[in-house]
Amino acid sequence: MSRNVLIAVLAAAVVLVALAGAWRALAAWWFDDLGNLRLAKDDAGGAVVLFDRGLRLAPNSRLLLEDRGRAELDSDPAMALADFQAAACGAACIAEMGDAEARLGNPGAAVADYLQANAAIRLAAMEDRIAATGRYDDAIALETALAQRLSGDVLLRADLAAAYAKIGRLNAQAGIATPQRAGEYHRRAIASFKRATDIAPFNEGYLLSYATAQMDWGDKDAARGAFEHVLALHPHQADAEAALAQLDGPGAPSPSPASPASSPPPT
Repeated sequence: MSRNVLIAVLAAAVVLVALAGAWRALAAWWFDDLGNLRLAKDDAGGAVVLFDRGLRLAPNSRLLLEDRGRAELDSDPAMALADFQAAACGAACIAEMGDAEARLGNPGAAVADYLQANAAIRLAAMEDRIAATGRYDDAIALETALAQRLSGDVLLRADLAAAYAKIGRLNAQAGIATPQRAGEYHRRAIASFKRATDIAPFNEGYLLSYATAQMDWGDKDAARGAFEHVLALHPHQADAEAALAQLDGPGAPSPSPASPASSPPPT
């Protein structure tokens, strides 16, 4: 075989190998695209099948690994976590790892991932999603883990106060949804709103939440004092004035000597 023929054969072989590789990459991308269409139609199981086919062609595809992880989040969060870790796609995958950890019931790890990815908004959305399914304790655990991580930094006191206010709101919602544990959730709500007002004493919203919680479930005198504090900050604030009129009106009940608000804050 002449030198020129040999060179031509080798060149053709290289082209064929390149074409074969390009075909595999193109087919893998096609399966990823089809999988995402299935996922958009809420067919996570069908999406996983298509992502698996793509990964057989391109086993190290970060795109396919991340997308398969998203499809597995609800059905197999442990596998989803492994896929996000393998994809190693930066902040997006770290935030998605937080989604998986949250579903696995690992609030500390989830919050660490969300904070590392600067995904506080995503954390709040995950808590709301979990609470919407009735898993209030899991949602509260996530926000409590966030509060614990924020508590050591004086520069994050505003965020810490917001976290305690969110814990209070979640407990209030849980009390409505779980009447048999309402007293426990109400006490926790009062304590959490109190923590928020202690950290941010001039925040009118936190004060109103605390005052209303005390009026509805706790110590009427504490509620009265908090509403008066609101009016000192914001004279003639309508909600505070209406609440005080209700508290001080004819037939208003006197405060109980054993107020549930005196219970220690939740740990």
